[in-house]
Amino acid sequence: MKEIEIKGVGETIYYDKVGDKLPLYIWQNKKVNGVFSSLCVNYGSIHQEFKLNGEAKYHKVPQGIAHFLEHLNFYEEDGTTATDFYSQYGSEVNAFTTFDYTCYYVYNTNEIKENLNHLLDFVLTPNFNKKLMNKERNIIIEELKMDEDMPNSKLYFNHYANIFHNYHYKETITGSEEDVRNTTIEDLELIFNTFYHPENMFLVVTGNVNPYEISQIVDDNLKNKTFVEYKNPKIRKIKEPNNIVNKKTEITGNVEIPKVKISLKTPLSAFKNIDPIELRLIISLILNNNFGPTSDLKEFLMERELINYLNASRSFLEDYLIITISMETKYPTEAIKYIEKTLKNLEINEKSLKRKINSSIATLVLKYDDITGVNNSLQEDILSFGKVLDNVKLHLENIDLNSVNNVIKKIDSENMAITILNPENK
Repeated sequence: MKEIEIKGVGETIYYDKVGDKLPLYIWQNKKVNGVFSSLCVNYGSIHQEFKLNGEAKYHKVPQGIAHFLEHLNFYEEDGTTATDFYSQYGSEVNAFTTFDYTCYYVYNTNEIKENLNHLLDFVLTPNFNKKLMNKERNIIIEELKMDEDMPNSKLYFNHYANIFHNYHYKETITGSEEDVRNTTIEDLELIFNTFYHPENMFLVVTGNVNPYEISQIVDDNLKNKTFVEYKNPKIRKIKEPNNIVNKKTEITGNVEIPKVKISLKTPLSAFKNIDPIELRLIISLILNNNFGPTSDLKEFLMERELINYLNASRSFLEDYLIITISMETKYPTEAIKYIEKTLKNLEINEKSLKRKINSSIATLVLKYDDITGVNNSLQEDILSFGKVLDNVKLHLENIDLNSVNNVIKKIDSENMAITILNPENK
């Protein structure tokens, strides 16, 4: 087992590749009672076309199949569900599907071995059939109909449709009703047999545990399972134009106050000489300074009652950096003008940069009070970089004003998409 020291923080992440198959990451916190375990599959909603070793043609599966499989995977051989199993221990079990991956997680305060073993068992042992599939199909269709009426979901996917020409990020994770109805059991079996393999998964365990005991539990569990040879699927690469689709779109939905999203789309090739870890940190510092809780802009807009809510986020989606400002405002025309102006004139001074860096370092240290937060952070590291980031503090300390201004210059502030969700009765 390898010990990964989180430099400057005084924490250690234990790493093991169990059975030379499943990457296992463990963080021990003896000050808590709970354990949070997440078993993640590198398969999400955007992975709709792929081919296997030796194949010339790509398989194409319906949109939303990753989410469909997540639902079905909870069924046990005896007709019960994983939720039924965990209720006897007072444990919480759930799962979620994102664009990039599917994650099954358990939170428990006792019976660590039983809880962890069953997580591995129900995720890695398919028990679905046509009867269960048809039952769950109807549940998923009802779920996606409810999502269609949710204003945040409607705004989110309409906005991404204004940003992306070809990327699947503009498509809902659940898929359409037609996709769900067209999904076959053969499709689901293909996905499970291709992607639900320990070599395409990782397990993160955080909490009051003995790392060596956890590794032994996982090793013993995997030894009792038979896995076919990993098929090493290759996802089809999609070409995406640099320009946005629509500059401004207005839609209506079930809201009382308009909601707005404004995004900048910049190809990552613009930052090719910048360390990818530092790039993420710098973008966060820039957004925090210009749009964060203590920013001059937010204070200005709040004082004039131009906004009820303001948030800034950044996403790295395949070949693009997407910077998004989200807000709720009764006066979208006026508020958008200020956001546009700020996005085109991003800035930070030496004093503010130093303060933001110190704040980020403090947050980095404080996050180790929360086993769920650490678990989620490790998932993000592994998905983004394939490893635990052990030197984030050093990266933060290396950032100077020149490097920040260099990043600001490369952000394409003209390639902007705006989506406004107005009340239906407007």
